[in-house]
Amino acid sequence: MVLNVILAATAVLLAWMCYESIQIPVQFKADVAKRDEVVIQRLKDIRTLPEAHRDLYQKYCSTWAELITFAKTDSVKICQKIGTLTDEQLANGLKEKDAWEYLCNPKKYAKEIAKFELSKETFSRDTIKVNVLDNDSALISRNVWAWIDSIQYVPYAPNDTFELELGSVTTASGYEMSLFEARVAYEVYLQGLDEGELANKIQERKDMEKYPGLKVGDATQANNNAGNWE
Repeated sequence: MVLNVILAATAVLLAWMCYESIQIPVQFKADVAKRDEVVIQRLKDIRTLPEAHRDLYQKYCSTWAELITFAKTDSVKICQKIGTLTDEQLANGLKEKDAWEYLCNPKKYAKEIAKFELSKETFSRDTIKVNVLDNDSALISRNVWAWIDSIQYVPYAPNDTFELELGSVTTASGYEMSLFEARVAYEVYLQGLDEGELANKIQERKDMEKYPGLKVGDATQANNNAGNWE
């Protein structure tokens, strides 16, 4: 009787251990995928802003404070377009640039305006300034304005910030190219998950000589600011 109880308990224990050995990696993988998705999206949002700064000033921001100030207070020029040229106007050799110049100087180009039947009510190409955050549809859709002051903080690790690093590389032609990198280690945003599985994941990346975490850009070599998940 006692032996039967022991055997039954042993069988239950073995079954539980088998279940755990399968379930823990499965759950860990699911949790990692969930967190990866959120962190990757944050890194994409972050990447947009340094690139905008580079496009305007030919360099990247060196601190999070500088980047946030840039996003909130700076602006970019965009061309606001209304209307298009007709097939007849195009066939007669009219170009958009010329059409707008004619309309901006009506006294000087009165004949051309009459010839091509141009009107600012139906055609315009005006340059306006918009805030950096209002110039990107992805940032607008994600309402980055509401949380721009905390964009540097890591999801699932609110007391930690993404690491920001700048670098440069000299091209074959002698041009010094500025480089940018934003990254977060697995041990930061995956904290609280199974320690054994996390250690294995980190070691696997190290064995491959790859960064054990997620990042965009590279401070040591040009990679078009790609993410290491892309």
